[in-house]
Amino acid sequence: MRLTTSKFLGLALVLFASSVHAALINLTPQPGNSNSATSVKLSDLLSGQVMGVKVGDKDFTGFSYSTIGDMPAAADVNVLGFRDSNGNWGVSFHGGFLDLPGGAPLSDAKLRFRVSVDPVGLRQGFRISDAHLFAAGIGVGPNSFFAVDESFEGLNNTMNVFKTTLGGQQDQQLFDWTYFDEPLESVVVTKDILAIAGANSTQPARATVIDQSFSQTIIPEPATVLMALLGLVGFAAVRRR
Repeated sequence: MRLTTSKFLGLALVLFASSVHAALINLTPQPGNSNSATSVKLSDLLSGQVMGVKVGDKDFTGFSYSTIGDMPAAADVNVLGFRDSNGNWGVSFHGGFLDLPGGAPLSDAKLRFRVSVDPVGLRQGFRISDAHLFAAGIGVGPNSFFAVDESFEGLNNTMNVFKTTLGGQQDQQLFDWTYFDEPLESVVVTKDILAIAGANSTQPARATVIDQSFSQTIIPEPATVLMALLGLVGFAAVRRR
């Protein structure tokens, strides 16, 4: 059997994608658990020592991370597999995300990664339909602020969780979600983690856990949709007779 150039390239791409997928570390939580039993250092994901993370039917790759102020180094951030209360898969970032009082005016970290439906899910027609953001271990002193703002490359969707005592007003939102206009095979996620400890505070503005999960839906193949329409047309014709 002879392979044309296009078929050879297609086969090569499939084999490459399969090898990359196989190199991902599996952090899928066990049944009944919200987090995986093991974790990977964010620094290992940045260096390429670990290619990415697989959690359930989602793949997480292309991590980047930068900080100013008192935010933790990548080696001090653990990445775990996560499953929310509705059974949606995601990742959980554990670390001392904070700003200490009496230091710089603020501390900030930018965390970016790509989430994709895994190859098996793609073949079955699954696509990412919405995203969910949670914060835990969050606390602030007087006149302080902590927030995680999330955006998605090429999209207008945003999410935000926070806790604030700025101006003497206390308010918080520890969960947020967004629905995408069109279901996605993959999307690049950017988290901006901001902490401001008040000058008169005796405790840091902080959070220790940032959870992220994604829901999905099935997009029927065009041939499947066509067959369903033909079935409806046939059924209508029978009824007319």
